[in-house]
Amino acid sequence: MVWRETGIMDERLRFVVDCLSGEETMSELCAAYGISRKIGYKWLGRYREFGPEGLHDRPRAPLNHGRATALDLVERIVAAKETDPLWGPKKIVARLKRAAPELIWPSASTAGAILARHGLVGARKRTRLRACGNGPWPEPQGPNAVWTGDHKGWFRTRDGWRCEPLTVMDASSRYLLALEATGSTADAEAWPVFERLFEEHGLPDRFRSDNGPP
Repeated sequence: MVWRETGIMDERLRFVVDCLSGEETMSELCAAYGISRKIGYKWLGRYREFGPEGLHDRPRAPLNHGRATALDLVERIVAAKETDPLWGPKKIVARLKRAAPELIWPSASTAGAILARHGLVGARKRTRLRACGNGPWPEPQGPNAVWTGDHKGWFRTRDGWRCEPLTVMDASSRYLLALEATGSTADAEAWPVFERLFEEHGLPDRFRSDNGPP
């Protein structure tokens, strides 16, 4: 099966947001969106490496270019991860450099992106702080009952700008209310987004977020 024809970019963004939320497994999300796990990991990897721009379809021209990591190095990085699943990209690159110092190895961040593209980077499990004891969150009863919001991890654009994607979603309809490219997690940048959403959609009964500084 494939993505629904209407709003392909919206579908991909919703998929990434749902995936990063950690509320469902990759298998469950892929089944819900009607795509394969391979496709799911591909779009998650592109988002982690390039941000929202990575969710656009790429030209079908050859992707090899002068700055691409050589295929044999990619294969060694992937093989090292499969041999030692608990190793991170920094440790893998350091080990490979010691074993073959004559080769030009990529940075740890590039190695991490390579592992992500191959579906070898698992989402970190976070201790969830619940507002209602140790039980599950109550199901929202309708639109605007519960909104969720979070900064989804920063990345740098091609011109070097640091982007902090801010997402806001209606928990009942799963409608993505906002995916804002803010430059920081400061209140001064977040509040205008929320104020605009409140004017457009009204106030939610509850707003759910983690308890981090943002």
